[in-house]
Amino acid sequence: MPRRPLPRALVFLLAALLFPCAPLRAQAQLGSETQIGLDGSISAGYSGSMANEGPDSHGLLFGGIGNFNGSYHSPQFLSFDVAPYFNQSRDNSGYQSITNSSGVSASANIFGGSQFPGYINYTKSYNSQSNYSVPGLANYSANGNTDSFGVGWSAHFQNLPSLTFGYQQGSSDYSLYGTQQDSFNNFHSLFGIATYTVDGFHLSGGIRHSSGDSLFPVIVAGETAERTNSDTTTYTFNMSRNIAWEGSTWFNFTRNSTSYDSLGMNSSQTSDLLTGGLAVRPTEKLNAQVSFDYNDNLAGTILQEVNAAGALAPVSIASTPSHSWGLVGSVQYSFLPGLYVTGNLSYRQQLFQGESFDSTSYGVSVNYGRKLWGGQLTVGATVTHNTYANNNGATLGLLTDVIYVRRFGLWGVNGSFGYSQNVQSILISYTTSGYSYSLSANRRIRRLMWTGGVNGSRSVLTESQGPNYFTQGYSTGLSGRWLGVGFGYSRSSGNGLITPTGIIVTPPGVPPPLLTTVLYGGTSYSGSIGSTPVRGLTITGSYVSSRSDTENGSLSSSNKTQQAYAYLTYRFRKVYFNAGYSRLLQGFSATGLTPTTVSTYYFGVSRWFRVF
Repeated sequence: MPRRPLPRALVFLLAALLFPCAPLRAQAQLGSETQIGLDGSISAGYSGSMANEGPDSHGLLFGGIGNFNGSYHSPQFLSFDVAPYFNQSRDNSGYQSITNSSGVSASANIFGGSQFPGYINYTKSYNSQSNYSVPGLANYSANGNTDSFGVGWSAHFQNLPSLTFGYQQGSSDYSLYGTQQDSFNNFHSLFGIATYTVDGFHLSGGIRHSSGDSLFPVIVAGETAERTNSDTTTYTFNMSRNIAWEGSTWFNFTRNSTSYDSLGMNSSQTSDLLTGGLAVRPTEKLNAQVSFDYNDNLAGTILQEVNAAGALAPVSIASTPSHSWGLVGSVQYSFLPGLYVTGNLSYRQQLFQGESFDSTSYGVSVNYGRKLWGGQLTVGATVTHNTYANNNGATLGLLTDVIYVRRFGLWGVNGSFGYSQNVQSILISYTTSGYSYSLSANRRIRRLMWTGGVNGSRSVLTESQGPNYFTQGYSTGLSGRWLGVGFGYSRSSGNGLITPTGIIVTPPGVPPPLLTTVLYGGTSYSGSIGSTPVRGLTITGSYVSSRSDTENGSLSSSNKTQQAYAYLTYRFRKVYFNAGYSRLLQGFSATGLTPTTVSTYYFGVSRWFRVF
């Protein structure tokens, strides 16, 4: 059978890719006012994909990346940058996508050197890969489209308040591989800020409004996909002034109005927060500070924190009055260089869900840093005594941290440890305890450098079952002139809040019993290799495997993901020969579906151009 000739268009394209070009000017000028530049790369190759949820595909693939930038009159008057890309994937470029992704990002700045600067930005991507995260574990892969748009403007007047306004919106629709379910997340944000200085007083105030609309994946949200709508409006006013003894005084007011509609429930909360204080430094070694705060709706503050994270809203906050106020005073004295001793006293009263709480806390902290045994040692310790008027109880609190860094011959060592017990969170009735540690070392072995590390942390909130967060990780690597390898292992567990982009650790000040939380736990393994055996040739590869379990009410799921990537590129002048392979296996038992498997490969050439 006679060989089929290459398409004429492909022949011309390959010739253009391989034919050397004479150097061109880096930038062109249109008239006397406009400067523009254009560069990028074009690529051609053969690609294929195989999946168990659809037909296989293969064929010729053409793509490219561009960067068009410039200015008018001067960069401070008007500057712009537009960067489109077409048919880019992890197999043949730096774009994070198993599939071929296309899109554009653009931005412009106007009147940057004047009293009225402004900006505008826009991004759009199609068929791109994104991540759905679980704390301490490898991310799960999703695929979809995203876009965002923003615009802002400022006005800086002499002897008048300075103004800044901005608007940002964005959306994403995605599907987790292995679920065959569409999810989305949309947001809008608008803000305005004014600042002014008069008679030594620094004044600022503003308003920010944000809203979100999200549909969460079924594997973490519940038996069916859950949708939530939320919006928050925040008003702020801040005032500060420098005073004698190198001191300052301040007063802040914040009003948050938050509403949500999720899980078949809807509610709204408004909270006002007042804070203020005074700080002085009468001598070089002595510092003193006193501050106060008042919150007229503690439940509204908790709801606002959850909405700000984009999480499913609380479902158990009763519509009863709540408030909080407190006074805090501290004095710090430096006895020796690097040695600081601080004494503090605080009183707090709260009303929450029909119960009143009062606490008095006083304590001493010591912080010390110095060179020791050829290294640098930093130590900090705080001891507090807390009494609670509502139950006549008392607790002893402890907070410590130790950091030490030094070299032992060929060894470099860096270690840290921290421990906390009975640290008060937002609510007096809840406290946290936990620890964290990390140790890393490196050593040169002839022409190679070995590195290794271990880290972990644990956090427990009283009156909740089990640890709120636990993570542990190990890593090791070996690198030389032309070869580097690395391996890692991690495990984690806890309860978290559900957001459109993944699970996040429940904030220590937000009690889990009041929230819609998901329990999670699992392990991850990873390995990577990189090599440059000859000049111009780069070979990289990576593998990660993660297994986890999630539980939300009556729904539980065993989840797994395996991702492998290999990439080779060889550069000859301005021409790149590229080859890549990727494989993804991902599944969730709660869906009842077979895990999704996607494999892709690519080989081809690309060439970088500078047009002007």
